[in-house]
Amino acid sequence: MIYTNTDKDYNYRSGMGKWMKDYSLKEKGKDWDFCVGLSYRSNINQTLTAKKYWMKLYKEIYKVDNSVYGFVVDELDKFGKNIHHHLIVGSELDIVSFSKIVSNNWDKRGVNWVDRYLRSSKWDMIDYMCKHINKTDRNVMDVFNSL
Repeated sequence: MIYTNTDKDYNYRSGMGKWMKDYSLKEKGKDWDFCVGLSYRSNINQTLTAKKYWMKLYKEIYKVDNSVYGFVVDELDKFGKNIHHHLIVGSELDIVSFSKIVSNNWDKRGVNWVDRYLRSSKWDMIDYMCKHINKTDRNVMDVFNSL
């Protein structure tokens, strides 16, 4: 595992964070709605396997809200082996309905949490999400939307 933290890496992650923060406001005219965390009960260490699971969750949400969109970032555990996910989501659903869909889909796979997104001028969830993008080939960012 290669962790790099050069100025170039820092600037890349910082730029990605700024772009992700502003994306919903610029493209949809509203701020993000939810922050989501997803982890697994079993060891998931392949990016494609992990993507298959979070895409199933996206499809379940899409059935109820076809306007749902967002970003997902894969992060490795402290041992650098297993993947977990952080998501930033725009949705027309209220937090109770959205959380219920996430729980119904994810509880059998692992632990999840859903919070409202709160923009912070100093540091917020998107900054946290971006802190490891591209540190390894499994610290990846992906997009989900209906297009």
